[in-house]
Amino acid sequence: MIPITSPHLQIIPKTYNNAERFQFLANISLSRIYNLRKSVTPNDIKTQIYHGNNLFYTQLTISSGNTAYRPYVILDTGSDVTWVQCEGCNPCFDVEGGNFAYKKSISFRRVGVQDPLCPPDHVYIDGSCAISIIYDVAPPHATATGLLGREDFSFKNSRTNNVEVYQGLAFMCTTKSQGFDFGDRNRIAGIFGIGWSDISLFYQLNAQTKGRFSYCLPPLIQLVSTECNMYFGDDAVISGDATRQVQSISMIASNGHYYLSLSGISVNGVRLQIDTAVFQYDAHDDRKGFLIDTGAPNSILPRSAYDPLKAAIIKYLRDSYGWLPRPPGQKKDLCYSVYPGYEQLSYPIVVLHFINPDESGEVDMVLTKTQLFADISEVGLCFMVSPVDDPGPSLLGSFQQSNMAFLYDVPNRRLSFVPQNCAN
Repeated sequence: MIPITSPHLQIIPKTYNNAERFQFLANISLSRIYNLRKSVTPNDIKTQIYHGNNLFYTQLTISSGNTAYRPYVILDTGSDVTWVQCEGCNPCFDVEGGNFAYKKSISFRRVGVQDPLCPPDHVYIDGSCAISIIYDVAPPHATATGLLGREDFSFKNSRTNNVEVYQGLAFMCTTKSQGFDFGDRNRIAGIFGIGWSDISLFYQLNAQTKGRFSYCLPPLIQLVSTECNMYFGDDAVISGDATRQVQSISMIASNGHYYLSLSGISVNGVRLQIDTAVFQYDAHDDRKGFLIDTGAPNSILPRSAYDPLKAAIIKYLRDSYGWLPRPPGQKKDLCYSVYPGYEQLSYPIVVLHFINPDESGEVDMVLTKTQLFADISEVGLCFMVSPVDDPGPSLLGSFQQSNMAFLYDVPNRRLSFVPQNCAN
């Protein structure tokens, strides 16, 4: 896994100041919400991950005859479609090194409309099955439309270090891309969706992945290129010790997303008055539910949950230190002026309560200040959770996932986690 703010990629425009960079990331989180509403719906495999500002990307190897196409793609647990931009696209964004030359690949073949992988609400391109995905908020009205095709993908075997080829994996070859801005020196060519559905690479490689993967994300404040790995199958394990207990909660894999069983939120031991129905998964209403998503830097909560949480944080910092929030602005909803010595002060502890899948009671995920606040130089100390209109949906973003190891076990419908220093 690699930093999206890494100089290696220069995804965020160099002209952006610190506040604009954080707003860029918040907009990505908000766009995920609208993508949820409008999108068409390995044992020894590992992929190296790079990070920056808690949005992560990786590099895939797509076989194409005597040469291989090796695009950088956003790593995304919040979607199931893997796509890269293809040669001849119109319109499209610039990709350093060029787009995938699928017409020259001897192993590429189109998916027909009668293929079981072709979704019911597909579109057509030259008579072949195609998919269109819409992102409504940021970038404005971004859309990706392309052929559903099959191609050979190569992954390195983590045990033997040999490269192994997996043939005929389905992905989207994008021929129309509008509204995407991946920076001045763009090396990002698409999305690596590892949601669970027939069309995801994760599912297609089920014989190798066994429906399991794990990762540990370094915190946003470390802007250096800290490399880490995502592991699949038998290699996907996490562990604790005497002071760090591995905990497990229920997880529902549906429509390419991973929904969690959030039952409440507390601040410093006080349970917030929130109607938890807004967090409950509803197969008929994708605006509800609480999901986990590495493709969203910030967490998102509906107003009915966000407002009580915001009020509790304001009260704690006012009663403890006399701090008053700065007026809300376009950049962030809740920010404070940075006071000398603020790093040494105590901050409110936010606890996410989840339904215990095995017995009575709840499972708690504790979020501390490094998972809740960021020092944005032009704005102040800001709360890294964003509101959205009710009923949602709501999600746990990668900023709040930092310094925790996660294990997804789809067949057993479990998400396990444990606090960990992910930089190590």
